Amino acid sequence: MKRQNRIAFFNILSVLLINSIPFFTGSLFSRLLGTSGYGSLKIYNIWASVIAILFTLQTQSTLVNARVEYSLEEQDSYASSVMSLSVLVFLLCGTAVLIFIEPISELLRLEPMLIGLMLLQAFGTFSLNFLNTKFVYEFKAGKNMLTSLSLTLITLGLSLILILQLPQEIRYYGRVIAIAVTYGVIGIPACIYILAKGKTFIRRDYWKFCIALAVPSVFYNLSDLLLGQSDQVMLQQMLSETEVGQYSLAWTFGNVMFVIFGALNKTWCPFFFDEMKQGKRKSMWEKTANFLELFTVLSVGFILLAAEVYHFYASPDYWASTNLIPLFVSSYYLNFLCTFPVNFEYYHKRTKMVAAVTIAASLLNIVLNYFMIRWIGMAGAALATLISHGSQLVIHYLYCRYHLGDYPFGVRRWWKYAAAYFFMVVFVSVTGDFWMLRWGVGAALGLWELLRIRKRKVLI
Repeated sequence: MKRQNRIAFFNILSVLLINSIPFFTGSLFSRLLGTSGYGSLKIYNIWASVIAILFTLQTQSTLVNARVEYSLEEQDSYASSVMSLSVLVFLLCGTAVLIFIEPISELLRLEPMLIGLMLLQAFGTFSLNFLNTKFVYEFKAGKNMLTSLSLTLITLGLSLILILQLPQEIRYYGRVIAIAVTYGVIGIPACIYILAKGKTFIRRDYWKFCIALAVPSVFYNLSDLLLGQSDQVMLQQMLSETEVGQYSLAWTFGNVMFVIFGALNKTWCPFFFDEMKQGKRKSMWEKTANFLELFTVLSVGFILLAAEVYHFYASPDYWASTNLIPLFVSSYYLNFLCTFPVNFEYYHKRTKMVAAVTIAASLLNIVLNYFMIRWIGMAGAALATLISHGSQLVIHYLYCRYHLGDYPFGVRRWWKYAAAYFFMVVFVSVTGDFWMLRWGVGAALGLWELLRIRKRKVLI
């Protein structure tokens, strides 16, 4: 039990570190860059994320399936072989981008130098996510922690040095260069480490297994990115970089809940797959109930305290987006509920269904953004994302419940948690001026959850 808690704690902490850099640094860099510069930085990062997904096939998403399909002795060989596949695809796509860099630069409204840095950042991000995923599924929490901490500290230090050397109007270049160089310098050795450890490069059966699962995951991850961030691109096109900056900082602030969810899910998911494989339904549900309770309490606590903390976190130039934070967190909460049917679909290798639903939700989000941004501005973009995530949850649940069969996460398992969360959203909206009441409820709820964790002696 102690080993399980230790693994869970360090895996969660390492994933939090590697994915929460924007949150930790958002307060500082939003002030240094200004609303327009911060908005430009966010647009650059969105396109870098698109490249990281498209040009690598997201082969790390198949590592969990490989644990079920292949023996433990084959895991390193599989990892190095599918990493080789990603390297090959990235080199081909990256070369094409460099050949046509001028028209691409004009299309994205980014200078050619930024396109080059984007390629470096994208590959480094993929390699580090691959290594992080591998360590999580191998329960190597210490190595995860060391990698994540190094990345966080180096990126922060280099960003500050470069930004302070540049004039205000191009300061965001300093942040871009720092992230790209850091991810590249650490990510490329991570790639080499994986290749050297497995010593298997081209193996047709591994590639065939991987491509069948990874290609739908590319569409899923790309659609998920569009679902979460197309609103910022559309705000840039329909309003201005200033609104993008305001919206993006509130999104970054609220995104801490999505980062926490991702860390918890990466810790819960290996146990879910292993216990599904072994038929340990009772043990699996106990961990799931703990997961549901913990994330619900964390989400409620976050929205109770969010307004005042955000006003400390952000300068007054960004406060116009304060009321969007509960909408962002509610979207993440629906995404969290969606993870149960999605992981069940992944277990049954129904990745095409996962991709199809995400694509449909992304298209819905783009359509809703077009009309709702015109109607109510930034709030329209946040509301469109919330509706789109809700549609995802409904479709995935109905598919698992009535098509796959033997679905262990029926509505009766989680509706009370969801009802409690959305009741507290209403509570926050009607007690906006009574911060002491909200903070008091948040403190009581946090203490209650700590006592619950102490009683059951496990985090999830």
